[in-house]
Amino acid sequence: MEIESQTAIENTSPILRPMGFGELLDTTFSLYRTHFLRFLGITFVYFMTIVIGSSISFLNAPISRNEWLAIRISVLVVVFGISVVVVNGLMSATAEAYLDGNIRIGGVLKQGIRRFLPCFVGTLLYGLLAVIISTLVALPLGSFLSILRLSAFGIVLNFVLTLFAFLVWVFVVVYFATYWCFFAAAILVEGKSIRDAIRRGRELIRRMSLKIVGTMMAIFLLYLGISFILRLSFSLLFTLTGLINMAALEKKLGSLMFIQIPIIQERLSLSDIVLYLIHTSVDAITMPIWVIGVALLYFDQRIRKEGFDIEVMAKHQSE
Repeated sequence: MEIESQTAIENTSPILRPMGFGELLDTTFSLYRTHFLRFLGITFVYFMTIVIGSSISFLNAPISRNEWLAIRISVLVVVFGISVVVVNGLMSATAEAYLDGNIRIGGVLKQGIRRFLPCFVGTLLYGLLAVIISTLVALPLGSFLSILRLSAFGIVLNFVLTLFAFLVWVFVVVYFATYWCFFAAAILVEGKSIRDAIRRGRELIRRMSLKIVGTMMAIFLLYLGISFILRLSFSLLFTLTGLINMAALEKKLGSLMFIQIPIIQERLSLSDIVLYLIHTSVDAITMPIWVIGVALLYFDQRIRKEGFDIEVMAKHQSE
């Protein structure tokens, strides 16, 4: 009887252990595959928000330019806020799936709404820091690059320095995104306040910042790569079937990596609208990949630094 009880505990206890990058990715896709419909149910909120926001942006009502601008700014703020709620929900869902093996959609969305304000404030804070620092890096270098264009040697050096500047900019953005992800996880999983969550993120990342930022960058690049391939595939399919022409495809290539709410009115064909909806769907489907990845990275750091796996095991055994 005691053996059966012990077996039941082992079967219900999550298997937590430090993970290498390959195992982190494997666990990410395994969790997503297992709970695909539940994750999709959460991102459906994001999909509908983008679609409604885009529809409002294309309204052709007789309004002044100031009113037009106010509507679009309001739409962007609302979309941003709901995106924070959805990401909160996905992170909470990952925690439930990883620790308990189950996801309650209503519960995780309520958690995302309940912890919205501190996560929203933290997002603005880290985003503002990333913009300020990346701008301080880019502006002096941009002025220097404009001088280099005056010579043939300068053109080559300009290309090298531009590439270097881009990599630095990406590193700065991912660096602050990493701290934001750990900040958000501390709020959602541990219930920390804004100040404590900032401190908590620093504690978990300290002495391993380059490795963690590198892992984060790899996760984001994987997510963007999958999203880009899917969007490009559908765009090429539309081109091959004659629904859009090659010139239109070339114009869309620059925005295939990101979903954008249109900020200008333009005449759209039915194929443009359908393709836009497909791209938005791809974004909603692929979004959980990076959220699950960074949430698992947060737990991995807790396991490595604090023995979180032993804590969870002891909790399950006591139950």
